[in-house]
Amino acid sequence: MAKSLFTMDLSGNAYDRGFGYGEICKSLITRMIEEQFYQEFAGRQTKDQLLRHASKYEPFIREYSPEIADELRGIAEGSERAYEEIVMINALEERSDFDRPGCTAFAATGNATEKGETYAGQTWDGLEKEWWDGELSLLFKIRRENGPDILDYTNPGMLACAGLNSSGISINWNTVPQKEMTAGVPSYLIVAEVLKQKTLGKALDAVRRADRAGYFNFVITNETELYNVEATPNDLDISYSGEYIGHANHFVSDKFRTTQNTGVTSCSIIRHNRMNRLLRENRGKIDLETCMGFLRDHVDYPASICHHPGDDPGPKERGLTLDSWISVPSKREFWIAHGSPCENQFVRFSI
Repeated sequence: MAKSLFTMDLSGNAYDRGFGYGEICKSLITRMIEEQFYQEFAGRQTKDQLLRHASKYEPFIREYSPEIADELRGIAEGSERAYEEIVMINALEERSDFDRPGCTAFAATGNATEKGETYAGQTWDGLEKEWWDGELSLLFKIRRENGPDILDYTNPGMLACAGLNSSGISINWNTVPQKEMTAGVPSYLIVAEVLKQKTLGKALDAVRRADRAGYFNFVITNETELYNVEATPNDLDISYSGEYIGHANHFVSDKFRTTQNTGVTSCSIIRHNRMNRLLRENRGKIDLETCMGFLRDHVDYPASICHHPGDDPGPKERGLTLDSWISVPSKREFWIAHGSPCENQFVRFSI
């Protein structure tokens, strides 16, 4: 049984929300900085080099969203860490290599679901060593002074990894092959900006207007509509479905699949095809329980949708589904299984 998911309410202006976050999660944020950056890059880059690199993102972040920049400043001061260290955490996707476990995302609506309701969700996968006895995962209910409130799944020091807002906008996503990246707006901060939007159009605009630093795939939904966004620093492919979307960790659009898929794993190909098969075979019958079943699927175990470490002692092979969730935008519900979804129950949160 997993340790209980850490949850917290945040309110006030952007700086105050960040400060409260940083103050309460100070030890976890410090651990994130030390393990994910200073230990990871030891012998390759010094702390000063890492911080100088992180400082290159700051002007892009401030221009993109002053609210986000103020939140990051609050996190830094609340946790008593340097601002550049908090920026560095939020650029985690831009520093990670692709040879890691990857998440599997999906969405379904309209004729694909039993009652026409929209469901969107994913597994959140990492390495076994990143489980931290369940302490890596955070769920914040954010009350904003202007704009939608947010139910925000995240990791220490990050503003947002995925979530649902009170306007019914949800976002889930996958890492994809990373090629040449440059300073810009980190992917995790684009997720945070999407969750601040009142409409689907504004949510898509939050992706389109960003001077993007990296590569990603977003699944963005509201109560009735599903959009998939594959992105590089210089280009986008936005596709629509009135029924379902399944996506793993490689590009599938005609625009990108032949040019951007360096380093694609068999695991990603299998999970992508498996999720789409589950969606197709359950078309017209998909409900909340069906979605939970998708996320518990063990085809090609241990590197399945519900990912497990297996028997290989190599650190890069010891992948694990850390959390799984399903958003129901029309009901403003977020159902999350903390730990492997095959071993833990989904618990309802709402906003």
